[in-house]
Amino acid sequence: MPSNFGVLGATVARKTVTYIAFFCLLFWVGFPVYYMLITSFMDSPELGVKPPHWIPQEPTIENYREVVIGETGQRGSYGSTTEFSRMMPALLNSTFVSVAVVLSNLLIGGMAAYGFSRFDFRLSRFAYLGILMTRVLPALSLIVPLFIILRKLKLINTLWALIFTYTIFILPLTIWILREYFDTLARDIEEMALIDGATRLQAFRLVVAPLAVPGLIAVGVMSFMEAWSEFFFALTLTNSLTYPPLLMSFRNLAQVNWNALAAATTVGVLPPVIVAFVFQRYLVRGLSEGAVKG
Repeated sequence: MPSNFGVLGATVARKTVTYIAFFCLLFWVGFPVYYMLITSFMDSPELGVKPPHWIPQEPTIENYREVVIGETGQRGSYGSTTEFSRMMPALLNSTFVSVAVVLSNLLIGGMAAYGFSRFDFRLSRFAYLGILMTRVLPALSLIVPLFIILRKLKLINTLWALIFTYTIFILPLTIWILREYFDTLARDIEEMALIDGATRLQAFRLVVAPLAVPGLIAVGVMSFMEAWSEFFFALTLTNSLTYPPLLMSFRNLAQVNWNALAAATTVGVLPPVIVAFVFQRYLVRGLSEGAVKG
């Protein structure tokens, strides 16, 4: 009997610790998001009150009007119409760059991963590990050669510079996950297609790719999020053409327009959240059957 009480006590203690850790993590992650949301609906005078308001007393959409329409408001905010008018074009630019990076990664990374999965050519393992090792290189060490190459190609301050750069840095992760996912797929149907006269490319396009849809979608979602949130290259290679570096326009030497910044951040967070929510089922399945098994 005492041993049963000991086991029960250990189980209760373990669950208690788990729940405490969960709620601490939930607060750590959720509270900044909550405060960002309520701040986006406040005006400047209310944001500065003490004690702070945890629920907006006079909710306003003025901050969102500044971000979406591109006009500065009259309720204590500051900023130039030029800065705010760039927000929506920057949002569209980020969308274009992220979608282009997803497509290029799925095309190039998918075919490369399929090759590493199905062909054991000379130095294949060395080439595969070499590609993965490029992922550990810090971005700061590559910015100078990348800048020189892109300047020679006359791509500086263009969206193509970001697409080219992001694709390079995300490809190793794409190849790694998809190769592990392709390794889990049975080769029987693929071999039957080859026997029936299909080429290797046709077998990949008609047989392997449909079976690998969860893995492809998982990689696509991760590529989208990485490209969407990238800041360093967008700031150094362009004149803040995409959304993340343009958020710096809400700050000057004197103060920060926290209200408009919260609204702009909320708008910028929505696309990746929507993408992750729509494809969450494929994301979990693709990662669990791909990288985790690998």
